[in-house]
Amino acid sequence: MVIEVGKEMKERKAKEFEKRVDMLALTLSLKGNDQIFETKEGYQLLFSTYIKMIENDQEDFFIEKERKKKIIQSLERTKAFYDFENKKQLQEIFKKMTKDDPADFMLFPTTFLTNLDKMESHIYGLTVYRKNKDFIVMKVDKSKSFDGQNVSYFKISSAYIAELSQLFFEERDFLQIASNSIFEILKKISDEAKTVPSIIMRYQKTDNCVISEVEASLRMILFNCRTDIFSLTEDDYCITPKWNLKYFDPTVEMRRRFVAAMKGEDKNWNQHFDYIFDYYLYRKGKLVRNSFLELHIPRGIRHWIIQDIFSMDTYIPEMLKNGGQIPAENVPLKEEKIRGIDPTGILDENPIKEINSTDLEDTLEINTHKIKLFNERLSFIKIQRARETTRYIISRLKEKNQEIVAELQRRKELGKGSQDGKSSNHDQLVPRADYSIHRSSQPTLIFNTKSSVKEVVFDELIERAKKAQYELQNSRQTNVKKLIAQYEKQL
Repeated sequence: MVIEVGKEMKERKAKEFEKRVDMLALTLSLKGNDQIFETKEGYQLLFSTYIKMIENDQEDFFIEKERKKKIIQSLERTKAFYDFENKKQLQEIFKKMTKDDPADFMLFPTTFLTNLDKMESHIYGLTVYRKNKDFIVMKVDKSKSFDGQNVSYFKISSAYIAELSQLFFEERDFLQIASNSIFEILKKISDEAKTVPSIIMRYQKTDNCVISEVEASLRMILFNCRTDIFSLTEDDYCITPKWNLKYFDPTVEMRRRFVAAMKGEDKNWNQHFDYIFDYYLYRKGKLVRNSFLELHIPRGIRHWIIQDIFSMDTYIPEMLKNGGQIPAENVPLKEEKIRGIDPTGILDENPIKEINSTDLEDTLEINTHKIKLFNERLSFIKIQRARETTRYIISRLKEKNQEIVAELQRRKELGKGSQDGKSSNHDQLVPRADYSIHRSSQPTLIFNTKSSVKEVVFDELIERAKKAQYELQNSRQTNVKKLIAQYEKQL
């Protein structure tokens, strides 16, 4: 009996660690939402972390001291919403909200389908305030859904408090997903709908809206405590809300505080959170000064590159398998399948001899770049096992490069030995593989110069990262379909 209880506790802790790692990787835009984070447990964990993050703030980074307590109360209430049993509990909250107080709010992550056939969904944030006798429902959406603006709001009479409560209660568990249904209902019951065109936010590039849009909403809530966004007009200068204007890079500082809020008594967990955070710091140029990433890869695609190497890191699944505990140093390293590195004789799931020389050369340069990226991080990795894993990945990349070089050399020798003088280019001997499926989202380009070779390498890196994310997103869509099917059975 004691053994069973111990086993259950260990499994529960392992699941908790996995959820925290998922939350952190999504927050840092290191991966897409492949584990369906948008559950009661997921959002209660996220809001708990935000609460602790603001509680730990002693420098007024997030909010002034006089409003700090009210902000925390609002987040506690938002977290408690996921335990409500009926809409009347939410209705009572709405009734008791303080009028004209930007620190008194309820924040609701809300979803809608962007593609009914493919079950593709998007999540944005809706925040409810009390304004005089009315309610204000503010939409924050980095993807500018519906109205082409990052921020817009509805003014709804308090006479509709029951309908408003019912609407948010039904949408809470994301089971009644429909194409922009909640947005249409809000328009129908509102007295006024306005946009705030002067608010500009950076477009979301990663499939992590489950957290990024909630985070953007919290940032807007805190910004609204300092600047009344509802009084802004089209004539005002464009504003990008920041966590704190006094800091040179407030987003990085916010991320540091988020990671600190995640940490607890388990030192192994804390080391792993730092290990993951270092990927983000590397991307932002805060880990390695004058890195290869910073000097040679355009800023706009660095996040794709880091997502790609993060997806290759076999230590991540190992740390999850071990429940966050660091393995002993004498445990032998097992040969693992690494995303993006095919078995011997294979490239892009095809025999390497069937791949045209241009693609082989591109892959050779891509792998060389990856080796440099992994090598740069190596000296900053504090966990011995993770260092060993990184060295293993580097060795596998080098082996694949040696294989490619050998194949290119073989073709070169075949070309030299040609007696008919037709062509020394072995691409005429080897059928050119069609990779339009893998590269469909990027324009077809012709490369004649060394600089354009670099462009195709960056293009290929983006495509491989997108392909990995697309595979993860597909698995998520399948899980959403299963979730809806289960819900329909209950009706």
